Amino acid sequence: MQKRDRRSEILSSARHLISMSGFDGLTMSGLAREAGLAKGTLYLYVRTKEEVFALILADDIDRFTAGVVPHAGSDEALIDAIVSQVGELPLLLPLLARLTTTIEINLSEEVLIAVKRTAWQQLKRIAEALIETRNMPEAVAVDVTQALFLALQGAAQSCVRPSTGIDTLPADVREIYARSDFDRTYRLVARLVLAGAARVTSPA
Repeated sequence: MQKRDRRSEILSSARHLISMSGFDGLTMSGLAREAGLAKGTLYLYVRTKEEVFALILADDIDRFTAGVVPHAGSDEALIDAIVSQVGELPLLLPLLARLTTTIEINLSEEVLIAVKRTAWQQLKRIAEALIETRNMPEAVAVDVTQALFLALQGAAQSCVRPSTGIDTLPADVREIYARSDFDRTYRLVARLVLAGAARVTSPA
C-alpha cells in the first residue's frame, strides 16, 4: 500500500511538471525534486520518464473507463461520455499520440507487458458493458471496443499540432487542421463504428 501511495504521489508530481513545462521538459532529476525524493529513491518506483508517461496513461485509461462504462447502452450517450472524459483527462490524447512512437519503444519488456495487460483489462470492462446493455455477442463487443479505442488513438494523432502553431500556415492547410478537431473527428468515426456494429448484430 505504501509503495502504491508513493507511486501515486510521484505521478501527481509528474502531471504537475508536464502541465508547467510539457512532456519534453520532464526530467527524472526534476521529478525527484518535485516529489521531494532523492533521485536514487525515485528510481525504486520508476526508472525512466517513458515509464512515468506509461503509468500516467494507464491511470487515465482507468479513469476514462470508469466514466464511459455507465453510458454503454446508448450510442450518443457513449460517444458523449468518451468525448467528455477526454476533456476531463487533458493528458490522455497527448499520451496516446506518443504511445507507439515514443513511449512503448522505450519501455522495458516487464513494464510494457504490465501496462498492456492493465489497459486491456480496462477496455474489457467497456466490452462487458456493451454485452450487458446491448446483448452484443462477446466477439463483436471486443471488436467494437477495440475499434473505438483505436479511433481515439487515431484522432489523437490527427490532432497533433506543429510546434510553431498553425497561424502562419497557408489557409488551405489551416482548414485541414480545422477539420481535424477532436470532437468532430471522433464523433464521426465512433458513429460509423457503432452503426456498423448495429448492422452486424441486428436480426436478418
